[in-house]
This record gives sequence, C-alpha cells and structure tokens, in this order.
Amino acid sequence: MQRFRKILVGVDLCDGSRPMNRELSASARSAVDKAIWVAGHTSAEVTFLSSLMPCLDLTPSMWKMREMQDYQAMIDGMHENARQQMTALVDEAAATGIKANELRTAGKPWQELLREAVTNDYDLMIVGSHQQHALGKLLLGNTGRRLIRKSPCPVWVTSSVEDGQVRRILVPTDFSETADEAIKLAHTLAQQLEADLHVLHAVEYHFEPQMRDLIVSLDEVEEYRSRLQSDSERQLNEAVSRCGLDDAIALDHRHIAKGTPDAAIRAAVDELAVDLVVMNTVGRSGLKGLLVGNTAEQVLNHLTCSILAIKPDGFQCPIEFPTEPAAQDASTE
Repeated sequence: MQRFRKILVGVDLCDGSRPMNRELSASARSAVDKAIWVAGHTSAEVTFLSSLMPCLDLTPSMWKMREMQDYQAMIDGMHENARQQMTALVDEAAATGIKANELRTAGKPWQELLREAVTNDYDLMIVGSHQQHALGKLLLGNTGRRLIRKSPCPVWVTSSVEDGQVRRILVPTDFSETADEAIKLAHTLAQQLEADLHVLHAVEYHFEPQMRDLIVSLDEVEEYRSRLQSDSERQLNEAVSRCGLDDAIALDHRHIAKGTPDAAIRAAVDELAVDLVVMNTVGRSGLKGLLVGNTAEQVLNHLTCSILAIKPDGFQCPIEFPTEPAAQDASTE
C-alpha cells in the first residue's frame, strides 16, 4: 500500500529579511530535492509552499524611502520573483513525471505550513534545516522545532550536509506503540527508497552504581547487566514481530546499545553511516499540544543526517485554524 500520497514542502525564499534572488538557499534546495526524490519513488503529489512575510516586514531603511511607490515597486518585484521561482519548481518536478503545484502565502511560514497540513490532509511535510552548529552538527531551527511539535503529519527535516540519497535508515525504539509505528513507516520507506533498515534500542544500567555502592559482587553486577541485555534483545525481537517484519529485518540489523538513548543514536548514526533517522515523539501533557520528548530534543540538536519525526495515533494540532485556509493556489493565477 502506498504510504505517501501528498507531500507538503516548505520553500524558504528569504534570507533573513532579504529575498533570495534566483538561487534557493541550501536548506530550501535540500528540502525540494528530497521531496522530488521521495515523490519519484512513491508516486506522491507534491505541493511547494512559500511565504514572503519575513521579507515584507518594514525595516528602518524601508521607512526612509522618499516615496511610497518606491516601496510598492520593490514589493511587486519580490512577488514576481517569488512567482518565477515557485513556477520553476513546479516545472522541475513535472519534468521528472511528478504532479506538483505551488502555494504562495502571506503569513508566518511555520503557521502557513501547519494550516495547509491541517486543512488538506497531507501524509508528509518536508522542510530544510536552517542552522548549523559551530562544529558542523545540525541544529534544528525554531521553524523545524515548531513543526515537529505541532504538525499532525510526519515531519521530515532534511540536512544540507548529506548528499540527498537515503541508503540507510535507523529507527530507535523504546518498545512503545508509537515506536512500532515508526518501525512500520521506516520499513515502508526502506522498501520504496531501496534503503537498508536498522532498528536500535539503548540499554541503561540505572541500578549499577547503587549495586557497586552496596559492595555487590562483580559476578552479581555482571549478571544484572546480562539480564538487562537479554531482556532488551527479547523485547526488540518482539517489537519486530509485532510489526510483522521478522523476515524483513535481519538479526544483524537489530542493535542493542549500552548507554543513554541520545548518545546511542548519535553513535549508531556515525557507525552505520545513517542517512535518515525515523523517530517517534512522545507527549508530556496528552496528545493535544504534544511536545517532543527529552531524547528527541537531544538527538535533534546534534545529528548531521535527516530526521523524520512521527506522532502517535490521535494526535491533534494544538492550533485551530479557520475553515478556509489563508494559502491560495498560485498555479491558477
């Protein structure tokens, strides 16, 4: 069964408060390339959405313009440039046989993306990462973080560091129902994108320090560690079985790591040369108004590969939008 039917892509046409001229930013280009590549493998329809709002806020230099028509002429030029850029993206997708359209909006980009996702039932949202850590690690910007926390559909944050191909997918699991859904989704993607799939669970030995303080013998400590390792291996195999993937995920692609989940995920990404991490998110205060869990927060800030975050069943976007979306289909202009 086809997993993705409709893909929504955030296209950033502004560099801060300045409009991009002709070339997209590295983050926007990464999101566009990923969307076209995924759609080509899944036969999904793509919608490119942009907003010029970050460029249209009146700055002190704009207020100094002697005549308002100078400002209006500049605004008209920005809109025309945006029209040409977005039309070019639709043509680019169409040239590869992908059905695509574009929306140009006037609101905050993250809000307009959420509005479109909520009102038009998308299967996947793809956006680019806007910031880079000083050491080259991906740092999730505010837009990506808001979308991951509030979007009703899975959010794929692409990294401009990786080359666009998805060869290896990693799914961390805590054995929850949402983690099982992440495994199923990752398997579907692995089939469609012809990628290798790996699953990972991290084991933390929480009581080992107390055991050592109580002068427990080394044999007992080792027995404790061995028991947790065996239990984790059993639970991981049971999770794979629950997902109906016993024959699809090889035993050597099922990994038990020692340490905190965020550290284990980062180490596995480096060791396995992972291109995409598929993660479930967890709620702190019920399904409405979901927040990303602590592990995801740590991981999202330090990965160089792309991230696909999914929600549990029943999740609702905490923002309510009017029945008529603000975005207008610019392809009809």
